[in-house]
Amino acid sequence: MMINQKRLKKWCVIWGILLGMVLTSLSASAAIKPATFIFHDRTGSLQAEMPLITAAQKSNVKVSVLHARVNKQGKVKLSGQLKQGTVPIVAVKFAKQEGNYQKTATWSYQVIKKSQAKWHFKAMNLVGIGTGNMGIMNCLVKYGGSNQMPTLVKQVAIAGPFNGTHIQPNAGSKLAKNGRPYHMNMLYHELLSLKKAYPQTSRVLNIYGNQGHYSDGMVANNSSRALKYLVTPRAKSYQEQVVNGLTASHKQLTRNPQVQKAVVKFLWHK
Repeated sequence: MMINQKRLKKWCVIWGILLGMVLTSLSASAAIKPATFIFHDRTGSLQAEMPLITAAQKSNVKVSVLHARVNKQGKVKLSGQLKQGTVPIVAVKFAKQEGNYQKTATWSYQVIKKSQAKWHFKAMNLVGIGTGNMGIMNCLVKYGGSNQMPTLVKQVAIAGPFNGTHIQPNAGSKLAKNGRPYHMNMLYHELLSLKKAYPQTSRVLNIYGNQGHYSDGMVANNSSRALKYLVTPRAKSYQEQVVNGLTASHKQLTRNPQVQKAVVKFLWHK
């Protein structure tokens, strides 16, 4: 009788180990696909991000919508459930409309690291809307070269003010063939180290709107297109897409069907 009890305990231990291995494997498989982080504009909110997520769902992309909320002190709170076999999308919400890009860079980093610790992914996509791009770029400057972040697979920039917004000097500066602005904004200078440090694993899609006069009404097209010089030739690929017309305004771009189609195709459809 004692022998049977010992054998039973032994088999319980073995089955416990095997079950743990299976559950670990399932957890890992759920996070194989890169997590996509969407960062909104300084004057925006989740309302600008959700049209992109909805467009993905309508395109038959199986999505787990996760949330990262950052309070005014920069503390990150995560919510949502990552389901096996789905694409994880992290919609990021900043409580404070912060104009300090160094601060939003740190907050963006905290969102990424805490999400990685919770959901165990090894690769990511980054999507920036308006000034959300500046938080991303400064985050890559500060943390991208030290193996502190997941592998960057794809980056989407929407209406990025890389050389400033329309109220800043030199924002509409002419560009050289390689994308280099002839006159650089101070904030652009702070990103120049990416010329030697931008992740070589990443593909880049740069989308900007032209309502007329080569501007989306808030950001000059040349300011958005100045991204090219920062990421090439290190990026695996770089492509631009301009959207024209009334629905190409800065605040309307993520609701534009052309933008939605381009983002979904680039991130999740081959």
